Amino acid sequence: MSLEGPNFDEIKAKLKAGDARNAFELLRRTLRPDDPFVTQARAARLYRSMARDGAELRPLKIALLAGSTVDHLADVLRLWLATVGFDAEIYVAPFDMVVQTVLDEASDLYAFKPDVVWLCTTHRDVPLEIAAGSDIAAVRAKVERAVQDKQRLWQVLLQRCNCLVVQNNADCPADDPFGNIAGAAPWGGRSALRLYNFELGAAALPGVAVFDLDHLASLYGKAQWFDSRYWFHSKHAFAPDATGLVAASLAQLVAAAKGLAKKCLVLDLDNTLWGGVIGDDGLEGIALGQKADGEAYVAFQAYARALKERGIVLAVCSKNDEAIAKEAFEHHPDMRLRLSDIAVFRANWNSKVENVRDIAATLSIGIDSLVFADDNPAERDIVRQFLPAVAVPELPDDPADYVRVLARYYAENAQRAELQLSFQDTADYLASLQMVAEIGAVDALNLPRLAQLINKSNQFHLTGTRYSEAELAAFATRPGYVIRNFRLRDRFGDNGLIAVVVLRVLDRDLVIDTWVMSCRVLARSMEEFICNEMLRVARERHCTSLVGLYKPTAKNKLVAGLYPRLGFEKVADTDGVSRWRRAVGPASSDLTTYARQLEMTTE
Repeated sequence: MSLEGPNFDEIKAKLKAGDARNAFELLRRTLRPDDPFVTQARAARLYRSMARDGAELRPLKIALLAGSTVDHLADVLRLWLATVGFDAEIYVAPFDMVVQTVLDEASDLYAFKPDVVWLCTTHRDVPLEIAAGSDIAAVRAKVERAVQDKQRLWQVLLQRCNCLVVQNNADCPADDPFGNIAGAAPWGGRSALRLYNFELGAAALPGVAVFDLDHLASLYGKAQWFDSRYWFHSKHAFAPDATGLVAASLAQLVAAAKGLAKKCLVLDLDNTLWGGVIGDDGLEGIALGQKADGEAYVAFQAYARALKERGIVLAVCSKNDEAIAKEAFEHHPDMRLRLSDIAVFRANWNSKVENVRDIAATLSIGIDSLVFADDNPAERDIVRQFLPAVAVPELPDDPADYVRVLARYYAENAQRAELQLSFQDTADYLASLQMVAEIGAVDALNLPRLAQLINKSNQFHLTGTRYSEAELAAFATRPGYVIRNFRLRDRFGDNGLIAVVVLRVLDRDLVIDTWVMSCRVLARSMEEFICNEMLRVARERHCTSLVGLYKPTAKNKLVAGLYPRLGFEKVADTDGVSRWRRAVGPASSDLTTYARQLEMTTE
């Protein structure tokens, strides 16, 4: 979800090029419910101009009956219904003719044959004139009559239409002449409306869904929600800038009622359910339950657990060693989620696209039933590109905001339309990342960070060697040693320092003494990029072979197959350490990589 809102110029360019599907996908991904009305209206106009040929949207007829002006809402609603999978046709009944339209069997409403009828009422449509000082019995009697009025309309609609009836509750006003008493005394205006909302929900018949307009007014801010100028001048029941919030929420309700709700939340682990990387930091080193970040991760887990209680299936999809990943669930005292809460647990080194597909297949649900939560923007993007039906919220950098984003996303994104893949294979996707790698040597500024990466890394670490700053500084001055560090930027931002290699020349061999890399950039062709740089160093040092060592540890199974994948052949296996060799050929024989190299710097 974009923080800047839709890029209309880019969307128009795609439309002009005849790419309506990806134009809509870009619009869907970047439009937010809280964007102002001018943005919502512009987006709705753009959507109307898009061809629907081949779009995987379900037809839906929705009738909108209101005692206020709603034409502007209908246009925006049509767009938000498209974002959850519907090609909507909308009938707007005559202004302030709700009761008459429902009761008149010959009205255009019934000729329209709606799938959904939205009774878009507000507190102004609830007759609750209660005298100050009235007793609770009098209040209850008036509330009961008001609810019965709505029930009679529901019964007529359900009898005459095979439809879903959506009924707004009352948006309690921000201002009342009685001030605090309005919500404290039983006869107060807010007290009566709150009782009405409670009884309305309790009275809902099968086929009737109550739409919590009062909650949306609170989310938006009631002081801004009620704008008397708009009501008196044009009969807008709420502020125009709340239109997106109302339309998106109604679309979510309809999608859920039509069986298109998200059924499964797929969770990453490192830096998503806890802070840090458990494979490198260990069970005791992850941030969970202590200090601000640790408490934020606990709160996020508690929210996920609450979703499970609501009926959402939880799954795990993590690039990790399974046994190590499960340690937190089994042994960390501050975990709110346990293995028994997870229906499918996939912690391995496969691509997340592959694992997400496997999770859906294991649960026997559609890909479009999944929400994928991952802190890594590159992982989010590749899932979006290859599995566009999966909902992928844009998690912020601060874990304190995870709950807010996921809660809103569950409210706003009950379904995605199946859209054409933007990229046909992984190569296309990797090329689209626009990766730029920078190679550096050792200096006083980066030395502490190089030592930290070597000593912290466990999973992508071929030999498990540990070197201090002093040792690295000494290696850098010796003729037979070469140290390189690697940084990576892509279109999502700067990944920073992601890898270090320590090389040493032995006769005609260039030996890889140490190779560590961040797992966050795994399978993005950086392994090939780094191997190519080592081959370049070997040619520069007149070596004929590049030799790698692999010493298995409890945590580095991830790289067990790295050398054969990079074209090395095993030449020895002694005392548990395997030795691998690759001939140093011309540059034309180097591996394919999708990272562009900057010139080497000293940091």
